[in-house]
Amino acid sequence: MKFLIPWLHDYLPGEPPSTDTLRQRLTAVGFIVEGAEEAALGTVFDVEITANRPDGMNHRGLAREAAVALGRAFAEPPAATLVEGETPVEALAAVTIEEPALCSRFSARVIEGIRMEPASEKVRQRLEAIDLSPISAPVDATNHVLWDIGQPLHAYDLDKLAKGTDGRPVLVARRARPGETLRTLDGVLRTLTPEMLVIADAEKPVGLAGVMGGLDTAISGSTTRILLEAAHFSPQVVRKTARAVGLHTDASHRFERGADPATTREGLDRAARLIVADCGGTIARGTLHVVAREIPSRSITLRSKRRNDVLGMTLPDDRCATVLDALGFRPTPSSSAEGVDVTVPSWRIDVEAEIDLIEEVIRCIGYDHLPETLPGGGVPAASAPIVAFEDSVRDRCAGFGFVEACTYSFVATAENEPFASAAPGAPVVLENPLGEPFTTLRATPVVGLLKTAQHNVRRGLFDLALFEVGRSYGRTAEVVTERNRLALLLSGTSSAHWSANPRPVDFFDGSGAVASILASVGVSGASFEPAELPFLASGRSARVVHRGLTVGWVGVLDTALANSWDLTDPVVADLDLSALLGAVEETPSSVGIPSRFPGSDVDLTVQHPTSRPYRELVAAVSEGAPAELREIGARSRYQGPGVPEGFVKTTLNLRFGSAERSLSREEVNTWRDAAAKRLLGLPETRVDGIS
Repeated sequence: MKFLIPWLHDYLPGEPPSTDTLRQRLTAVGFIVEGAEEAALGTVFDVEITANRPDGMNHRGLAREAAVALGRAFAEPPAATLVEGETPVEALAAVTIEEPALCSRFSARVIEGIRMEPASEKVRQRLEAIDLSPISAPVDATNHVLWDIGQPLHAYDLDKLAKGTDGRPVLVARRARPGETLRTLDGVLRTLTPEMLVIADAEKPVGLAGVMGGLDTAISGSTTRILLEAAHFSPQVVRKTARAVGLHTDASHRFERGADPATTREGLDRAARLIVADCGGTIARGTLHVVAREIPSRSITLRSKRRNDVLGMTLPDDRCATVLDALGFRPTPSSSAEGVDVTVPSWRIDVEAEIDLIEEVIRCIGYDHLPETLPGGGVPAASAPIVAFEDSVRDRCAGFGFVEACTYSFVATAENEPFASAAPGAPVVLENPLGEPFTTLRATPVVGLLKTAQHNVRRGLFDLALFEVGRSYGRTAEVVTERNRLALLLSGTSSAHWSANPRPVDFFDGSGAVASILASVGVSGASFEPAELPFLASGRSARVVHRGLTVGWVGVLDTALANSWDLTDPVVADLDLSALLGAVEETPSSVGIPSRFPGSDVDLTVQHPTSRPYRELVAAVSEGAPAELREIGARSRYQGPGVPEGFVKTTLNLRFGSAERSLSREEVNTWRDAAAKRLLGLPETRVDGIS
């Protein structure tokens, strides 16, 4: 943002400081001078103004900071007398506010009998120095005031405004009505919505509040009467309107960040003086000024002890009061605590708490005055249990070969919509998103993993094993629910020995990974139950259940959804770490002594419906089994020729063993046959070799 140094000098009485000194001191107090160039009137600084300091986006505001930085006085330049005519402004126009929450105050002045002329050479050269093109005296006057004191203004041709029932032209701050349109000064016809605040006359919108005026009521070469408007608008409504119509103006840039509500009448007076000086005319007596909502001043107590504790140094109260007073604050000795009570000026919208005052003091005194001290040797506070649990989960996932991803919680609405049912309630939509890719808080971190996988696949990396420990969000009864989650994604082929034929990852890779991760962090007894979820492939998805509570899901992504991400049958999973934290059991610190007697393995090949979960087979084998049955595992799973449609053959491996003796083949066969008969007790089940 550009500033003309001689313009700043208007507010700095005395000998002008050197350019180098001013540059160094402004940078030291947080207004970084990024460059300098020469113009007709003198040096122009290019200054970085952060979004939280709209008060510095004008020459008066920056001059105030310069005065403090240089240790000099700040003073308003003398203003010419404002000469008014006899006609009261109330007889010529009216202003009203219909939306107090969106427009706190609305002011206006009327100037009659002008002739359109160029602005004075001084005004034109000032505007040209900061890269603004002079247009006409009235327009240049409004731009000059904006860059002088930060108050946006707009000039209307009074004779082009529709009159109200009392015969006076009227301006109203109201919401746009459905179907209304406005052709803005850039010549574009824009369709308005009720979410937008407009300035309207008695018939139609004539300006987008805080953004841009309308073309049909703009001043022109034939204009003889002007209505100058100044107002204070809600930053939120200006921001939404500007983004909705795709406009960014000097006015919206300031209103979006927070303009000073107390300068509307001052801005009108300054502009009126400039216009009459260049164009002649008569200023109507008085100002139209409507205050729909008072914005109370803020008072903050700056405690001496708190200030000194934060800074690590002792500063006298009077020194702090001097700095704050120079910045426009009003400090007085505190009546309730040792320190000062500080009234915040209307233009400092960024100062809300005591810590902000501490920052103001030290940035002006100088960060280089802070003492150099070593950090204290205190014992760090214990972190929340969920933090340690998340770290443990990360370690286990990395140990199982997954690569961690860190993705944004903000996603596009279309990206989140298929997974909306993964979180309770409705999706959490942001009121002021940065843009379309960041409009919604995700229902599951899986969305971020899919974006990561798509990015990799498009660059030739197909075999992926990703995980993320993050958050999911849902809204129920106006309350946003945030949960700690673990998301997994497998895509491409499974890791296999070089001598084996690679195969695509499948549901069992995902469920196996989930089971292994849960077991490794001390969660036992979890099971997988068939589930039909809208974003997962039917028949290849499951809910993860622990002690009757659903704690997650796993499955192959729906084919159409996978295709939209340029993926082929990826496996995804989501676990609720918040729910699993309470299920963690202490991991045994010892292992049993292996038996010195050999064990014995037998296989049972079971044909059963594909709808029958594996856990039912395991339960049937385990029920009534001898103590010598040590382990049950799945050796293979087959569907194809020889197996009826809707059925599958699963080969179970039963391992028997004893720590006290060797087992005979006869008793192992007996136990095997008994297990087979229990399996035959399940409906529509056959066991190969057993009738």
